[in-house]
Amino acid sequence: MKSKRQYKPFTLKMKKGLVAVIFIIFAALIFLLFRIYFIIEHDSERYSRNVLAQQTYVSNPLLYKRGDIKDRNGTALAVSFKVYDLVISPKTILEGTSSKSEKTSEEQEKDEKNKEYTIQSLCSEFGLSRDTLLGDIGKKSSSQYLVIQECKGLTEEQITPFKDKMQEASEDSDSPDIVGVWFEERYARNYPLGSCGCDVIGFVSGDNGTTGIEAYYNDDLTGSYGREYGYYDSELNLQRTVKPAIDGNNIVATIDANVQQIIEKKIADLDESMGADNIAVIIMDPNNGEVLAMAHNKTFDLNDPMNLSLYFPDLDVSSLTEEEIADKRMELWRNFCIANTYEPGSTFKPFTVAAALDERSTNPGIVYTCNATMQVGGYTIGCANRIVHGAVTPKKALMQSCNCALMQIVAGLGRTQFHRYMDTYGFGKKTGIDLIGEENGIIHSEDSLNVVELATSSFGQTQNVTMMQMLSAFCSLINGGSYYQPHVVKEIQNASGSVVKENTGNVLRQTVTEETSAFIRDALKDTVKEGTATPAAVEGYDIGGKTGTAEKRPIEDRNYIVSFMGFAPTDNPKMAIYVLIDKPHVDDQAHSTYATEFAHSILEDVLPFLGVHKSDKKEIE
Repeated sequence: MKSKRQYKPFTLKMKKGLVAVIFIIFAALIFLLFRIYFIIEHDSERYSRNVLAQQTYVSNPLLYKRGDIKDRNGTALAVSFKVYDLVISPKTILEGTSSKSEKTSEEQEKDEKNKEYTIQSLCSEFGLSRDTLLGDIGKKSSSQYLVIQECKGLTEEQITPFKDKMQEASEDSDSPDIVGVWFEERYARNYPLGSCGCDVIGFVSGDNGTTGIEAYYNDDLTGSYGREYGYYDSELNLQRTVKPAIDGNNIVATIDANVQQIIEKKIADLDESMGADNIAVIIMDPNNGEVLAMAHNKTFDLNDPMNLSLYFPDLDVSSLTEEEIADKRMELWRNFCIANTYEPGSTFKPFTVAAALDERSTNPGIVYTCNATMQVGGYTIGCANRIVHGAVTPKKALMQSCNCALMQIVAGLGRTQFHRYMDTYGFGKKTGIDLIGEENGIIHSEDSLNVVELATSSFGQTQNVTMMQMLSAFCSLINGGSYYQPHVVKEIQNASGSVVKENTGNVLRQTVTEETSAFIRDALKDTVKEGTATPAAVEGYDIGGKTGTAEKRPIEDRNYIVSFMGFAPTDNPKMAIYVLIDKPHVDDQAHSTYATEFAHSILEDVLPFLGVHKSDKKEIE
């Protein structure tokens, strides 16, 4: 049988022992508090040094500068400069810098003077409304951080007087202080020429490029943040270690700002006088693939690209959903020259003729017969306006833009070789230009090139291309056959100006022979001299080119794209131009004269800028 546990009573002796233990603990606490007080009052510096010597701190990151973008002549297109945002601490302004919960009347009076002087100084120096500022401070009374929206992006000159005033107040013991105010540094992006070259340059949103060069070369333009580390040594001295920021690389674009401004002005004038759904121009150097200018009639200010009301004045932006606003912005920022596809029309004919000449399925002496129409696969297909050209050589086929001759030429070439050359020219695939948003275009597969499709494709119908595809391939036809990858950046430089990367021209493939190229140059020279493109001629210059008039679908709407693709000088091309007018706002659209006259106006002004000299003068290299 288990015995029951015996419990001893809580005796007086035990009670006394417990009281003694409590007394000892209380005495130890009193001693500890006294010791802490002694350290704070008499030995705090030594202990602070020991503690701080073991602590590290990290400062704010050191800012980097985004690289600049310049044109080929050094003209600034995009730059970054340091700006300052005004920031306040409402809590500090209202309560002062002291953390005491209870303040003397003298301290309270000083805090009130500091508050009043701070408010007064902010309003007088930056033109702020006192009532508005006090209202903002009151709404955020417990906040330590409030950016004053009216004072974002201030320059050094704008903030210097206020900073001097802060310094003077801190040095004058009789003056109230400016409290709870500071300036945060950042870099702002600016585009000195506004909308000039907007599709090529692009713009920055946040820290990243959104369109154009800014987006494609974002990694090159972006630098890296630095950081400042520090610690306190045993003597309470701050020891610093700095990892410096690395600025972004600078970009030298291929475009010429002078030429770019000329074509943009010409486009704006035509848009105002005649109007069109789209008006676009590209100018390239056929000897290296450099884009010298690229513009479209839908431009936007790079310094304010989000503001739709500037470009759609009749649009009630407030009534749009976020998705609709995004769609409108993408419509505005879309680079027509690389992102829109269309049927090119007769500007496509030189490619068909060149392919047939290269394959020897035709030659300059062969004569074709044009009776205004041809029967192909059960369909009647005719020349423009049903003109009877009679006996037509390949050269005359280009000069007179004869559809019947082209259909006979492509029939001799055959669909296999025609399709192979379409691929060699780069149709149906991206050119690889260093811009985002490029489209592939649409061409027939070899199997789908039946007799009708082959015939209509020969003169630029039933296949879709982009302007960049057309002009890049055209440059190869006139430069001897070298297909250069088109590009908008000439070189990349580091912050010191040293060249990091250079693009002098990348030949991707050979499209045609030099012999064929020489024939195309000669035929297109005569096309401007005495063929369908005579309005494009500029006195004193040897210019070659080809016109185009393409009927848009649905064909019953009777809308057209008119265009001109040309080059100068004809013996040694230094520039190539492509002009496109989509649905001219006129009653009778189907006239390439609109495009050739427009090209004439542009060429007359830009040829001197591009170093193309008149044929009756000795050319200076």
